[in-house]
Amino acid sequence: MKKKLIEACAFMALLVACTTLAFSFAGCKPKLSTDTERPIAQVNDTAQRLIGDTQPELGDTQPELVDTQPEPPDRSWVTWTECSQKVGDHPCNFNLMDQHGNMVELYAQHEKVIVIDLSTMWCAICNNIAKEGDEWVNDYGADNFIWLTILIDNATGDPPTLADIQSWATHYNISVPVLVGDRSLVDLTAETGYPVTGWPTLVVIDQDMVLQYGINGWNESVIRGWVQSLL
Repeated sequence: MKKKLIEACAFMALLVACTTLAFSFAGCKPKLSTDTERPIAQVNDTAQRLIGDTQPELGDTQPELVDTQPEPPDRSWVTWTECSQKVGDHPCNFNLMDQHGNMVELYAQHEKVIVIDLSTMWCAICNNIAKEGDEWVNDYGADNFIWLTILIDNATGDPPTLADIQSWATHYNISVPVLVGDRSLVDLTAETGYPVTGWPTLVVIDQDMVLQYGINGWNESVIRGWVQSLL
């Protein structure tokens, strides 16, 4: 009996020891939540750092602003408030397309003597003088003189197209500007357009942008005399 009591006590002691050992091992094992879940504050902090690390400051990402607009032309010499196409007045400005698709502005020719040839494609005399512009530029120099041909009508009497003036310039092998015009450039009062009563009509403008002479029809010697008097 005593032997059985000793064996029972030994078994109980062993059981207590094993249980204590098991709880001790269990207490060293970290909880699953602390192994796989990060606190919300830490995740937010990490996100903030990533944003800060991967996106430079606004000043670094924005290219330097550069003004690509061309400087406006110097118009300090324009001291008048009115214009007309009358002799002795400053002619009104225009900006018309040439045979190359470029815009040609009258006032951009300031400080040159300017001949404006208002012609139509159906006018025989206009066709006969089509090459005069290149010859006159060769005679008087591109730095001091320019000839501008403005075609008001095409061969059928309609407003010319870019193709029309290109055909005209190619046919006559013209280098000086040939411009697309229309009937809005014609006004017998000379207030809003040129007083055309016959084709061609030519006007001569001096270096100070004053319309000095005008003629309906073609008279080479008279017009050359005007140009030479201004150069």
